Amino acid sequence: MPFLIDGFNLLYKFPDLEEMMYRGNLNEARKGLLDRLKEYQSIKKAQIRVVFDGKKKPSDNLRSEKVGTIDVYYSLDYSADFLIKEFIKKDLNPKMTTVVTSDKDIIFYVNRFKAQTMTSEKFADHLVKAIEEFYSETKIEKDDNPSLTEEELSFWENLFKKKKRDR
Repeated sequence: MPFLIDGFNLLYKFPDLEEMMYRGNLNEARKGLLDRLKEYQSIKKAQIRVVFDGKKKPSDNLRSEKVGTIDVYYSLDYSADFLIKEFIKKDLNPKMTTVVTSDKDIIFYVNRFKAQTMTSEKFADHLVKAIEEFYSETKIEKDDNPSLTEEELSFWENLFKKKKRDR
């Protein structure tokens, strides 16, 4: 299912990214959100579009770009809210899209088109949980104190002796 995400609305749901914003590190915070979304996307294979208010850089008129396989849009002179509404209005099948925002005006608007909605808080929790579960399932068990058998030890000693002789 494709996600259409209100970028700054979601960004503020992660305390570390919110802190970056308060310190004026807009680009770093935006990159942090996109990195998390790329990781989520690689796990869940979801199609993701993110809309940010304003410009990427003050002197930049870039409207969109690809970050990995995520489509990123900048609203330039419009609001992200306006672009999200336009995406849903022009979507051939808006019922298949989940809009991620906590903005009540956007939620009310996209519900008219039968688009799915998820609050930014709920999606942030979902994203964190999906990533944590993925890594806990794929984590390789390691022995705290590995030990080699005499046979394994002999194999490695012979291997290194052979390499030393070959030099």
